[in-house]
Amino acid sequence: MSNGRYGRFGALIGIAYVSVTHCRFLIYSTKNAEVLACHELKLRQIVHQAGWLEYDPSEIWKYMQECIESAYKNLVTLEIDPHDIIAVGIVNQRGTSVLWNKYTGQPLHNAIGWSDSRSTPVLRRVLHNVKQNVDYVRERTGLPLSGCFSALKIRWLMENIPAVGGAINEDKCLFGTLDSWLLWNLTGGVQAGVHSTDITNAHYTSLMNLSTQQWDAKLCRFFNLPIEILPQIRSNSEIYGYVLDGPLLGVPIAGVIGEQPACLMGQLCIKAGQNVCTLDDSCFVLLHTGTEKFESENGLITGIAHQLGPRARTNYSLEGAISNAGSTVNWLREKLRINTEINSNDNVVESLNTFIGDSSMISSTCSSSMLNAECGLAAKRSEITLVPAFHGLYAPYWRYDARGIILGLSSQTTAENITQAAYEATGFQIYEVLEAFKRDTPNWDHACMNPVLTFGGEYAEDTHLVQFIADIMGYMLERPHTASPAGLGAMMAAGVTMGVVSLEYATKMYAPPTDVFSPTTTPNRREVLYRRWDYAVKRCLHWNNFETYEADIELFSQRERDPNLAIRRSIPGSIFMVTSFGLLLLARYLHNNPLT
Repeated sequence: MSNGRYGRFGALIGIAYVSVTHCRFLIYSTKNAEVLACHELKLRQIVHQAGWLEYDPSEIWKYMQECIESAYKNLVTLEIDPHDIIAVGIVNQRGTSVLWNKYTGQPLHNAIGWSDSRSTPVLRRVLHNVKQNVDYVRERTGLPLSGCFSALKIRWLMENIPAVGGAINEDKCLFGTLDSWLLWNLTGGVQAGVHSTDITNAHYTSLMNLSTQQWDAKLCRFFNLPIEILPQIRSNSEIYGYVLDGPLLGVPIAGVIGEQPACLMGQLCIKAGQNVCTLDDSCFVLLHTGTEKFESENGLITGIAHQLGPRARTNYSLEGAISNAGSTVNWLREKLRINTEINSNDNVVESLNTFIGDSSMISSTCSSSMLNAECGLAAKRSEITLVPAFHGLYAPYWRYDARGIILGLSSQTTAENITQAAYEATGFQIYEVLEAFKRDTPNWDHACMNPVLTFGGEYAEDTHLVQFIADIMGYMLERPHTASPAGLGAMMAAGVTMGVVSLEYATKMYAPPTDVFSPTTTPNRREVLYRRWDYAVKRCLHWNNFETYEADIELFSQRERDPNLAIRRSIPGSIFMVTSFGLLLLARYLHNNPLT
């Protein structure tokens, strides 16, 4: 769609991309979606306590400037005219929240990551006020009540960081997700910074009304947040402003979109019924529902796929967010010192392969209780089930109080068994979301839908793992050779603004080669394993001691300070008060009337 005034790669679009782990700037050819230049830097994740995750916003902005400059120089080195860059797009992890001073440009606190669980006490208080109804705001927002969305993060900052409360009282505070932070800095910061966000990031704050697609005053009152600090909501494809410094001076910022909706678009899942799974440290499964908006009754997020222009119709999605996927494997490697690398550990490969090939035929004749030496390769598969609810479970349960468990340990359990259980857990969680998709779309003819899941992400690069997950779920998986689906989705959104890309053109010209993985296990085998997973999840959801854990710890510390506490606590309060008062009166009487 590019005309002859550009070089051999057509019009170019740069994408500023902040993921959970990296800061990147990619320069795309709109002609064929080739990444011509790229530079990335690994983000420093700041963890002060278990379940907390922060980023330094100033560092993110510094890294992005460096990435832009390096990618620009790489383009010049390749003798590609940098003046062919016609626009910049922004794509970012949703939910990560930043508050900054609009007069100084300085962050008021580190950015709080989307999966950060520090706002759990605030969530517990909110749920208590609404009688534990996790769906209390779902009708307006499409979201359950959860600490992974921005509203409760802002609330926690207001209650715990004096600088935030002071800046809000003095009308000096601005809020934004990482797209807003980058946009504000790219467009001039304190001098002329544009304070806006796109519809997909705004949705993930829990403050946007899904019907009006604007900030909702009632939601702001419910969360007790000032609406004045929020950015303007805009579509994914329009000119937000212009870069005011650096090598891209004067280039328009023409598209902004959240990471997972961008993956949906970048994997070319642009029609209703198509779905995509992105497997990184976390896992997100999205079903494109077109212009039809489904209110989930099965624990899914009613989300926004895209709105490609201010006057364009909004496309929606159903989404399952899984908090721990690849991070579970990282936990095994870093905390338990287990070798989880599939390609470098033959024992792990052999353990995973007990699901496929001959072993799947063996397993079809063996019940769960018969998986022993008589069943050959299947004996290498243990009966371990791991539920990685380290700081709660997201879709489809939305239980902040769940905690991770490992069931089925024996004296024969090996490190490879635990690793396999971790990979299994990811497959089962994806399967639960796919089944929820079916229940939430009862009027769709599922027999006519293509039962294929488009698979991507960092962990999707390992063929053994992808085949294993296909076997766990019983779904056919397609793995397109797309280097950065989220970056491509953002490029498409910006390209639509500039008139150099359309969805029809992208479908024809950007489709990459694709690997296909078919399940090899029997339904009976999968059903046996899923029943055991379901049992383990129920145990995880009813972790009996969690609600009294903090109170118990306090009680134990009091007992250490006061050895008579147990005796005093055993006396009913009313009896203790009455007898104490009586003894006091008796003591006074004896003092005034001594026995002689």
